[in-house]
Amino acid sequence: MRILLGQKKNFYKANLHAHSDYSDGKRTVEELKEKYKEKGYSIVAFTDHEHIIDNSRLNDDEFLTITSCEVAIKELPGVSTLKKFDMKVTHLNFYSKDPHNIKTPCYSIEYDTRINDKNRDLIWQGIDYKRDYSTDGINEMIRIANSEGFLVSYNHPSWSLENATDYLNYEGMFAVEIFNWDCMMSGQHNDENVFEDLLRAGKKVFCTANDDNHNKYPFDSPYSDSFGGWCMINSDRLDYTEIMTSLENGDFYASTGPEIYSIVEDGGKVKVKTSNAKKISLLTKTRRVSRVIAEEGKLVSEAELELNETDGFFRIRVEDEKGRIAWSQAYDL
Repeated sequence: MRILLGQKKNFYKANLHAHSDYSDGKRTVEELKEKYKEKGYSIVAFTDHEHIIDNSRLNDDEFLTITSCEVAIKELPGVSTLKKFDMKVTHLNFYSKDPHNIKTPCYSIEYDTRINDKNRDLIWQGIDYKRDYSTDGINEMIRIANSEGFLVSYNHPSWSLENATDYLNYEGMFAVEIFNWDCMMSGQHNDENVFEDLLRAGKKVFCTANDDNHNKYPFDSPYSDSFGGWCMINSDRLDYTEIMTSLENGDFYASTGPEIYSIVEDGGKVKVKTSNAKKISLLTKTRRVSRVIAEEGKLVSEAELELNETDGFFRIRVEDEKGRIAWSQAYDL
């Protein structure tokens, strides 16, 4: 028997992609902490652009910040993606395993276009790294970040206009962002297909769902980009090292609503317990799918799904009556 999810005592709700007024967000980190705690979140990674920032002063017994940032690699470095809409770009989140490691990997003055009075003193005065939008250039940045103690996530591939000819060549990513609420609010679709492409190509990668919030609209506005996608991290304690270990090991799932309480593999079957759902599916490396679908007017919260020796890997997908989805990680047989 393998307990694949739910072995640890607690699940902690996390937004692993957020922007404050340290870069192009409209809210302070203090305001965001307050609002996210009100919504049941225990963890936020403030991934402000181009600068690793230690926000640990905000931590308390019920809330943890992850030291992190988002960096860009563009076809045309000096041009804004908001002006040249057809330009391809790669966005990466760097998550520090050490909360006090604030040396930004591959820092580039050329990309540091969001300097304001709040972050002017954060400019790192070390080597000015020349970023190269190419497979080799992006892989080198991922390798450098990994070597300097960071987990690297690949963000919103479709918004970035990248496709399989790009992302299947990237190496060393710990996760791919398959749901980005800010992008979804703009009319983009989710990137579950990218996750599936990477898995079927033999990549060991996890999936995340995040807000990428900038909060240009009030929190209660229908245009708000907060509280739409999150990760549930399975860990014994709300402790920085334990949370980062859980992320690195894939002890979490991504969601826009449904909850996954446990996933257990036992005797050629996978037993899943969830919140109320319309459908619980087991997806594989092949086209074979096993699923439980609720009858009309009813819901399901448990499923026992058959495995096949040719499945290669499997992952769980849960859909509720509102069409919201939860995605597990992929598990090798």
